Formats: sequence, C-alpha cells, structure tokens
Amino acid sequence: MRTIENVLEVIKEIDCKDDELYNKIRSAYEGYEYDGKTEVVIERKEKYDESDLKAYSAHIDTKDAPEIIAVIREGADGYVATVMNAYIH
Repeated sequence: MRTIENVLEVIKEIDCKDDELYNKIRSAYEGYEYDGKTEVVIERKEKYDESDLKAYSAHIDTKDAPEIIAVIREGADGYVATVMNAYIH
C-alpha cells in the first residue's frame, strides 16, 4: 500500500504537458487510500501561489485526509507544467 509520502515523491517528479497535469496527479495516488476512500480531489489554490508559480491542492475526498500542495511552473507557451515544489499541508 502506498503512503502519502510516496504520493508526494511521485508528484514532485511531474513534468508534463499542461493538459495532462490532473491525470498525472491522480496517477500519483494509485495504490493510496485514506479512511477506505480513493477518490482524488484536485483544486486550484491561489492563496498558496508563489510569484509566477501556481498552486494546486490534491487530497482524498474524505474528512481529515492529508492535503498535498503542488506548486507548478507553466512553460512560457503554456503547454508544459513542471512541479517546482510539493509538500503535505
């Protein structure tokens, strides 16, 4: 069974086309469950943005599930998304 720390490490390595970002984050959660649940919620979180980097929240859709904040740099052309930082919140 995958731990939240394992999920975090996979998310930190994401470098993909912009339109694949949500699928890559969901894939990082494969094999992880919290309180018997596995449905992943991904949301844009502007309050965690850093300079020109955009933040996204990912967590299992249940109360008290740990949340991962992924800070993303989009390429100049808007076609690439690279995780610059990620942490458990």
